[in-house]
Amino acid sequence: MKWTQAKRLLGLASTRRATQAAAIRADESSPDSLRSGIGASPRAASLCVASGKGGTGKSVVSASLSYLFSLRGRTLILDADLGVGNAHILQDLTPTHSLVDVVEGRLEVGSIVQECGEQLHLLAAGSGVPRMAELNSYELHLIGSGLREVEANYRYLVVDSAAGVSTQTVGFAAASDVVLLVTTPDLTAMTDAYAFLKVLVARCPGARPLLAVNRAHDVEEAEHVAHRIQDVSNRFLGQRPTWIGWIPDDPAVVSCVNRRGSVAALEPESPAARALRALAVKLLEEFSRHHPRGVGLRLVGEMGYSSDIA
Repeated sequence: MKWTQAKRLLGLASTRRATQAAAIRADESSPDSLRSGIGASPRAASLCVASGKGGTGKSVVSASLSYLFSLRGRTLILDADLGVGNAHILQDLTPTHSLVDVVEGRLEVGSIVQECGEQLHLLAAGSGVPRMAELNSYELHLIGSGLREVEANYRYLVVDSAAGVSTQTVGFAAASDVVLLVTTPDLTAMTDAYAFLKVLVARCPGARPLLAVNRAHDVEEAEHVAHRIQDVSNRFLGQRPTWIGWIPDDPAVVSCVNRRGSVAALEPESPAARALRALAVKLLEEFSRHHPRGVGLRLVGEMGYSSDIA
């Protein structure tokens, strides 16, 4: 089925979920496999897309997954790369307000949400504001409590995380239902991916992150990368991340970035877009195994942040 045909079908209501679930399992790589539904929840099912280092394509993956999720229901992108966020670029937006306004007390979270597509909205992080990378507990409380109010209006929440292992970055990951760790075949990327896993597991011993290999030349290279990270994690952490897919090194991605859009939206028949659709299906199936906890609720009540000014 071509993407133009699939887009017309994606909006149709499901009447037989079991049949559609079987179709998903039979063809995870086709666009129409995204039609299967998940029961409504008062909180958005949340995904944190993380990486140990910059340059792994994390924001590219976040943008495409957000677009694909929005074909199924209202989706909110939270740019959690606070102070140097760029999620707005891949939505072709120039935000007039951001989380900087929330932290500085000018606006509430709900008033800075910006529309960037049908059923797709963005909370921009702000750019060029260094102090946003090290917020105190009260400022994080402001973001968390505001997010708690708005995320109930969405079916999915995608957290486009900052790279690295800061307390703030790991906090957003720990507050999310599902964590997707993105790496590349580059040795430094693999090393930093393990470093992120180590810090996340130390903070949340029950965390079971997922792993995706981006910009691989073929499946054999992707498998090799995934197995190396899994083996080291199993040896030193006593657990291994679940490898759920890979994305090929595809020139269409660079072209779409330069056009300020996601490859899933602008070049849906490209190899990268097909791989991202398969990844999205697996993530949606993963969501069905979790009861949405609410990122805002977790930030406010369970991550050690306080409503008192630090």
